[in-house]
Amino acid sequence: MMAGRRRTMAPRHTTAARHTMAARRAMTRRRTMVGGRALTVSWAAGAFALAAIAGCAAQEPQIETSDATVRVPLTPDVTSAYVTIENTGGADDTLIGADTAVADEVQMHESVQKDDGTTGMEERDEIPVKAGETVSFEPGKLHLMLMDPDPLEAGETVALQLRFEKSGTVEVEAEVEDVMGDNAESGGDMESMDDMDHGDMDDMDHGDMDH
Repeated sequence: MMAGRRRTMAPRHTTAARHTMAARRAMTRRRTMVGGRALTVSWAAGAFALAAIAGCAAQEPQIETSDATVRVPLTPDVTSAYVTIENTGGADDTLIGADTAVADEVQMHESVQKDDGTTGMEERDEIPVKAGETVSFEPGKLHLMLMDPDPLEAGETVALQLRFEKSGTVEVEAEVEDVMGDNAESGGDMESMDDMDHGDMDDMDHGDMDH
């Protein structure tokens, strides 16, 4: 009888336990479903935020520079610098100025063809760098002029700070080169004209200086 009671009670206890476990599983499923929804919403919000950030980044300029050089000064008054600027971003930018610790001032100049057929120089206050485009500062075209530079020797490195309207300041390491030295290429004399034409600019009208 005792054993029968134990056998009879066991099923009743097991049945109650099963009901309790079933209820707990139901609650767990509810919680899992609610949690799953919350997690899905959280992932969706995160994905949207990442997409928004990526979209904003795609609409910003991305400035990259290369081939930066500074010439050994031919006169104590001035020397020239060159650099290639590429905007790999999704928005336009504008170069609005430049600085360096090795000169009193940096100006942006462009060689232009004048009405009389000669080539002159014009100072530029800003230079557009459109999205996906490359702007090259090179001899006889756009160039940076370092006014009253420090004595510079070939092989040295000069830090140039390029100031952009949207991208802020971009620092560039430029190598000093001597185009008039023994290792200069045959075109060195022509490339040095950017420097030579600026030597007496304090005494000349900027618009009348020819290359």
